[in-house]
Amino acid sequence: MNQSLAYTAKEAADAARVSLPTLYEWTRMDGFPAVRAGRKLVIPREAFKRWLEERASHDPRPLQ
Repeated sequence: MNQSLAYTAKEAADAARVSLPTLYEWTRMDGFPAVRAGRKLVIPREAFKRWLEERASHDPRPLQ
């Protein structure tokens, strides 16, 4: 399988199993790994994975 180096916003949302609006909220957070290529949002796969893992390990909010 040929896996690209980056996700589109839709692919990243699908990979994280969140809605596209949630993904776009995340893009406004400091440190979110995204690059604009013209009007397109490009999210490097490995950086996104690290960002999610970092958020999961440091989020003080309890699950409800």
